[in-house]
Amino acid sequence: MTIQQKVYPAESADIKHFVSGEKMKNDHYLHAVIQFDATINEHLLEEAVQKTVTALPLLTCRYLEQADKAYWEEAGWTSKDMIEVVREEDKDKDTAIQKALTVKLNEKKGPQLRITVVRTENQDTLAIVLNHMLCDGGGFKDYLYLLSDCYSRLVLTQPINNPLITNPGSRSIRQVFDVMNDEQMREIKSAQRTKYVQTEKDYLPLTGDTQNPFIITHQIDADRFETVKNYAKKKGATINDALFAAYVCALSDVLHANPIVLDCPVNLRTYLPVESQAGLCNLTSNITCVVPSHVGETFDEALSCVKSVMDAEKESLEPLRVYWDLEEATEKHSLSEAKKLFPEIYSIPVNGMTNIGIVDDQKLKFTDLQVTDVFISGSIKYAPYFQVAVTTFRKKMTFSTNFHGTDEDKHWLDTFIDEMINYLPQN
Repeated sequence: MTIQQKVYPAESADIKHFVSGEKMKNDHYLHAVIQFDATINEHLLEEAVQKTVTALPLLTCRYLEQADKAYWEEAGWTSKDMIEVVREEDKDKDTAIQKALTVKLNEKKGPQLRITVVRTENQDTLAIVLNHMLCDGGGFKDYLYLLSDCYSRLVLTQPINNPLITNPGSRSIRQVFDVMNDEQMREIKSAQRTKYVQTEKDYLPLTGDTQNPFIITHQIDADRFETVKNYAKKKGATINDALFAAYVCALSDVLHANPIVLDCPVNLRTYLPVESQAGLCNLTSNITCVVPSHVGETFDEALSCVKSVMDAEKESLEPLRVYWDLEEATEKHSLSEAKKLFPEIYSIPVNGMTNIGIVDDQKLKFTDLQVTDVFISGSIKYAPYFQVAVTTFRKKMTFSTNFHGTDEDKHWLDTFIDEMINYLPQN
């Protein structure tokens, strides 16, 4: 007798990320690094990961496209298949982390999570890769909080909540549209999708190499973070505005494009009622920051312009039109037809920045361990696409750059991010 495997629907956002991978825009995986002051109990970590499957059952599934439908099917994977411990000398630690972070998952086979414990003599680092089809950066952060809580409860032999989250099946972006009133929905449905025609003038001078993925990071310390935040506040702006202003300044030095057009992912969970809890999923929209290239001549001018543009974008529901159309395409067309429509509906600028925000050290706690550093970053881009991801932990800010490129590309990007950071206020 054939055993019927449990299946779960593939949401429009799941398919969107898969299509982005097929079109070689990015590898559609999320990445995180968590560093500890000591070694983790890998057996309890394994047990903790297994506990989180109730909150995110797609971890053990494979993604299928059959009979012109897309769905997730349980594939029998367990946490044992998701965790590996590698032992390295201190001098080889960074190389091992890089290798672990740039591994490619197989969404059509599974599992959808890979955690490598990079172990030196007395310290561990977790290098984590998660399929972006399952959730966005905000969802990934929530997943890491859940994982750390499960681990801590196992260490302390405390009961683990069941279920871990109220409604793990609540993954559709429809939950955002369902809380909109009639006027808001009219604004969304009547909005015009904005598409900026971009040419090589918009591209960074990167060659690209599909076989050579890498992740490079830069950091500013807590004092510099406070300086940037306070400076932005005095100007009536946010730290996110300041980050984009510095990005505009750096881009204006190297691009011949006018205007400069940037993609900015935004968290849609802010639209949901406070008492509601979305499942772990993709709930991100995209706003576009468009500024004249000349404003990058000074940081203050760039900050003022970026703030004005971003304030207007944040007040508008127009960016949600794209996600409404993706939903409509998924529901009203066959999978093959919908996938043809997706690139026409969802088209983002080649350059972008995502501020994943603060990783809360009170929520990311592994009881018997001290988390010394952490960052989360997005997918690894293919040329000409490029993105900077930013996370903040204990006021220390990490800039992550993920790219498939040559060694020369890596050196160029390393210098470019340094120059971008140098535009941020220093005193």
